[in-house]
Amino acid sequence: MDARPLPDSVYIKYLHLLLKEIEIVNPKVIVLFGNQVSSIVLDKKISVSLCRKEMFEKNIDNKIFDCYAVYYPVGNGRFNIDKSIEDIKYIMKEYNL
Repeated sequence: MDARPLPDSVYIKYLHLLLKEIEIVNPKVIVLFGNQVSSIVLDKKISVSLCRKEMFEKNIDNKIFDCYAVYYPVGNGRFNIDKSIEDIKYIMKEYNL
């Protein structure tokens, strides 16, 4: 598996498709992996290390979705996999999943 980061432009190019998919699926909660993806989806600078377990709201077509940024547990992120698991368990407990 290749875990090298993609340029922001790739994510930005397809962001509208992701937002449409979220709108259709209507999830209880959205987990965003890593600083880059979190920053692009939430349209603000995100540092996972500074906002663990913090809920962000994302407005998509006048509907608010709860989002959490967690460490990307692949590549160099594997060093933070314990934190990723801890945060995902926290989110699951918060939403009774």
